Amino acid sequence: MGVLERIAKIIEANLNAMLSSAENPEKMLEQLMVDMREQYREAQRQVTVAIADEKRLEAKYRKAKDGADEWQRRAVLALQKGREDLAREALLRKQEGAAAATEYLTQLEQQSILVERLKRGLVALDRKIDEATRKKDLIIARQKRAEAARTINRAVSSIDDRSAFEALARVEEKVARLEATTEAEAEVAALESVKNLEEEFKKLETGDVDVELKALKASLGLALAAGEMPQALPEGDEDESEEKADADA
Repeated sequence: MGVLERIAKIIEANLNAMLSSAENPEKMLEQLMVDMREQYREAQRQVTVAIADEKRLEAKYRKAKDGADEWQRRAVLALQKGREDLAREALLRKQEGAAAATEYLTQLEQQSILVERLKRGLVALDRKIDEATRKKDLIIARQKRAEAARTINRAVSSIDDRSAFEALARVEEKVARLEATTEAEAEVAALESVKNLEEEFKKLETGDVDVELKALKASLGLALAAGEMPQALPEGDEDESEEKADADA
């Protein structure tokens, strides 16, 4: 099983464990993201090791190939100098180097394929983490909305509608009684004010009759009661009194 497959299995196992424990969804998702990022860092380390192994194999391949090429050069040189024995030994060494180079090349090609696959897997894992982060935010937002709706629903259902409206009706009745009492008090106060006003007018009207009576007595020449003072007559009445007095004379 490859490193990325192991990481995927670990993440899946962690997620299943969290779901089974019925933890708070937000905390569960946050912990899942922490685990995914940790596994991503582990994958990065594994990819780094694989790349380093690839470079070491490449270096060994280059060294073995260069060694085989060097022994080939030496074999040619030995033949040119008439040393067939040395040329034979050089060719043996050249064959050993070429065989090692071939083996290293095979391993290098396999390692290069693995490294490329790990690199692609690492990029895909990074995208998956980004996608999971976005989904996590959306899920948490949905969770908060659901919790808010549930809280409101529970609050509404916990209220006894009948008792609540009965309480409102009692308060409304008290307010209505207070309003009626206030209006009645205002009406009584208005009646008292009208009564007082009528009494004042009666006093004024009574005073005018007395004055008129005295003036009438004076115009008729009737004796005034003791203590009464003659009242000034209106200008027209004085002339009529004088004419009447001249006629009597």
